[in-house]
Amino acid sequence: MEHEYELLLEKSRERNDFIKRQMKYLGKFNMKNFDHVVADFHEEAFALIDCLKCGNCCRTIGPKMNEPDIKRACKAFGLDQKRFVAESLVRDEDLGWMVAVMPCPFLRDDNACDIYDVRPRDCDDFPYTRERGIQRALGRLAFNTEFCPAAYLIAEKIIERYAPGITK
Repeated sequence: MEHEYELLLEKSRERNDFIKRQMKYLGKFNMKNFDHVVADFHEEAFALIDCLKCGNCCRTIGPKMNEPDIKRACKAFGLDQKRFVAESLVRDEDLGWMVAVMPCPFLRDDNACDIYDVRPRDCDDFPYTRERGIQRALGRLAFNTEFCPAAYLIAEKIIERYAPGITK
């Protein structure tokens, strides 16, 4: 991982309680055009952060996978689906199928994904800052700042815009 990204994650961990409080507070309001503003913040953050120079999400939290995700991944990688499920996934009662052991089995040494073109939707959506109704999911964004430098930058931009002057 790039040293710059490590520093961002370190700063995020230092500010995590503050970020969680602010995201919880901001989630209580009905802010006009919030999804669009956050989508713009998403684009700005990912213009600065190159996932191939990070890969931390794939090393630490991994994706949840639904049945179509599992089928596509197995087909693309030439895996037996039943064996892959038994050896590589665990079933979470609330979230569904999850990668059992980190790093993700599809993560390569260069941080690229062996199944990128058919990656699970969860991977494509991470850190979930382009979805509708993001304001209701700011707690999840706060959680993801611990793993994703781009999520941290997005959260900081949200705080700067919607809670200016509050620093701790």
